[in-house]
Amino acid sequence: MTKDTIYRDILLEHARHPKNSGRLKNPELSATVKNPLCGDELEMTLALSGELIKDCRTIVRGCSICQASASIMSEMIIKKSLKEAIKTGRLFDENLREDNEDVSEMVEPLRPFLVLKSHRSRIKCMKLAWDALEKCAHQDKSKTQT
Repeated sequence: MTKDTIYRDILLEHARHPKNSGRLKNPELSATVKNPLCGDELEMTLALSGELIKDCRTIVRGCSICQASASIMSEMIIKKSLKEAIKTGRLFDENLREDNEDVSEMVEPLRPFLVLKSHRSRIKCMKLAWDALEKCAHQDKSKTQT
């Protein structure tokens, strides 16, 4: 089995059986984002406990790459601070833009997506859940400033 085959199988598993799918009833933060290029839509709801992300749910209407990314991201950010989760997303973005295959331990679970980064049109699909997280973080900042 090649590395690419293993990565493809991981992504397909998350696309077919997404983790943390759905919507929280009373989320502290929520965001809806769209990818007009692919037609993907993603809704994210977050429950916080202080600075920590207590729960994350996503509803994805879109391609399997977007679904897999939301599933993996949701597993990664639960029990992390919102700040740490945002940092992870930004590191992932850097890895998608660089030619280097080395990744920090923080973004290691996202390595299967790096195989797809040569398909430039799919990068937005990979990042859509992270964009929703950023949008939630901006809401959190605006709440604490009022």
